[in-house]
Amino acid sequence: MFAALTYYDNVSTVNISNDFLMKNYHHGNLKEELTACAVKICESEGYANLSIRKLAKESNVSQTAPYRHFKTKESLYASVAMEGFKKLSLATNIDTSKKVTKKELVEKGVNYINFGLEHANTYDLMFGTAVGDFSNYPDLLDCANDTYENMRLSFSKLSNDPEEVIAYKCITLWSMLHGLVGILRKVAIVDQLDPEQTLGPISSATIIGGNLDFHLDKVLTGIIQS
Repeated sequence: MFAALTYYDNVSTVNISNDFLMKNYHHGNLKEELTACAVKICESEGYANLSIRKLAKESNVSQTAPYRHFKTKESLYASVAMEGFKKLSLATNIDTSKKVTKKELVEKGVNYINFGLEHANTYDLMFGTAVGDFSNYPDLLDCANDTYENMRLSFSKLSNDPEEVIAYKCITLWSMLHGLVGILRKVAIVDQLDPEQTLGPISSATIIGGNLDFHLDKVLTGIIQS
């Protein structure tokens, strides 16, 4: 983007490289800008098409600039996944210092599913295996755990079960939400190809997708009372 420049004064000659100019051009926010660009690439093309080289090109920086912040492709993936968990947390967070209602938990469950549908490529990265061990990326691990912990605490407000039972039921709830994301994504594809299909689970899943609040209320009630 910038050619290397040479600055002359009465004392010395200073070579100003592309990386130096880029670093100052971005005013110290290069990592944030690169991450935002990586998120856009992931959303539009999928994480498999996201690379450090492509990120540099799309961000209009030198090929070496991103390596100051992302040593490997996995570390780049981790940053994108962390942004995803931040967004998911915002969409599903409940103030557990106050009374939690079943209606509120149902609403956040709907938000969870909508996030998975609207940010499918990022969602696949968050819950896939492209980022192996989250413990290698402490900030990502904290974001992911915070999302689960808020759901667990919210659920505990509606249940009188022992802690280990609450944990089991919360995982059951999360698994149901996660499964619905996958099923409803399939429904969307099938509906485009064959909107009249009535065989198999597609027709039932279509009905559920059209009335998520009602379905989640019934499922949540069953989990709480089981």
